[in-house]
Amino acid sequence: MKVYLDLCSLKRPFDDQAQSRIAVETAAVLELLKLVADDKLEAVRSIAHDLENSLNHDARRAAAVQEWLDRLNPVDRTPRSVADHYRKFREAGLAQMDAFHLAWAEHLGAEALITTDDRFISKGRTLHDMIRVRVVDPVSFIRGHEL
Repeated sequence: MKVYLDLCSLKRPFDDQAQSRIAVETAAVLELLKLVADDKLEAVRSIAHDLENSLNHDARRAAAVQEWLDRLNPVDRTPRSVADHYRKFREAGLAQMDAFHLAWAEHLGAEALITTDDRFISKGRTLHDMIRVRVVDPVSFIRGHEL
């Protein structure tokens, strides 16, 4: 199965673990990263990852995320189909980076886009008829799949 983890999910292990929701999501993200390392899941990356990660003000966090991203597929330039889908998703109300990640996830053939962003998940449910990728949080993804 091919998955696309957005930046907020990849950065979750660096957030304040004193909050139970964050700790649970961190455990799920770490499990996902282990499944990728064990070749039980295939994770894909895009130029959207590199762009968003370059805007990270926390150099330690950005470096750790980049190290993980560098283990994945090479990054391609944005094809016209991604740009077209990006515009469609923006018009449907998705935030700029969410639309970019979703357009790339579809282009790369991901079955699930994993995020910890509640608004993105909610919008993904609303737009389920127009998107080919399921937008889901890491805990629900782990619970809902035998891997």
